Amino acid sequence: MWFNIIKMPPKYTNPYLSESGKKQTWKFLTREQYYEMNNKNKNNYHSAMATVYGRQLNSLRARHQPLAAAPETLQNELIDLQKLRNFHGNQVNRIKNNRAESVFSIEEDKNPPTDRLQTTPMGNIQSGEWDMTEEEYNAATREEKMKYHSRQGKSRKRKGKEDNASKLVDRMRQRPNYTAPYNPEDAKSREEWQKTLSPPPSKGQYENMSNDDKRKFHTRMRDRYKKSNEKDLYTFHNKMGDRLKRNSQLPTYYSIEEERDA
Repeated sequence: MWFNIIKMPPKYTNPYLSESGKKQTWKFLTREQYYEMNNKNKNNYHSAMATVYGRQLNSLRARHQPLAAAPETLQNELIDLQKLRNFHGNQVNRIKNNRAESVFSIEEDKNPPTDRLQTTPMGNIQSGEWDMTEEEYNAATREEKMKYHSRQGKSRKRKGKEDNASKLVDRMRQRPNYTAPYNPEDAKSREEWQKTLSPPPSKGQYENMSNDDKRKFHTRMRDRYKKSNEKDLYTFHNKMGDRLKRNSQLPTYYSIEEERDA
């Protein structure tokens, strides 16, 4: 067992003696004993375990290179070790910061941190191709999906590739009902996407709108053209929306063409 390979620091000795009265390491600690301990000893337990799992994780990483080509069984072992190391580290933080009650084992942790890890189990910086799986993406919140595409966009920019991913984030922010695909390469082009946007009202419908509805229309169109970088149309709708917002005596127009012909 790796417990016998990597020795515990002396200060992290288990306070519970063996049946023969000898000191023993933390691997012999039971769940019942854990919940009898004070926070100082709980902190020592989790610190020791985090140290051991961390050393084991780094040792495996160092012995198997390149890790991207490592067998699946090894990668799974690295993932498990990283989870265990992080679990014990999180318990130390809970105790030190008095945020929540610490727990003995990872199976008992009902409120694990949701922060994204800084490195992959293989020790690489968490960005680019190695990220969340498609299954994880489908189960993620909308905000997590946007962060995923932002990371993808930054990774592609660093590699000198076209950044389609960040455009998907803009679309998701602009359209609450739009969810970008897991693979940015599966996204529609800007022209295809714009065809799916809610159609604007006709000129006749516009003329029968209240001033508040007209303002909302111009604001929506302003934001749409800002995203697509169509400056003339953005400026026109921004101006019309501002007139309506200020109850200006100046007229408002349905389209940029109508204003030019007035």
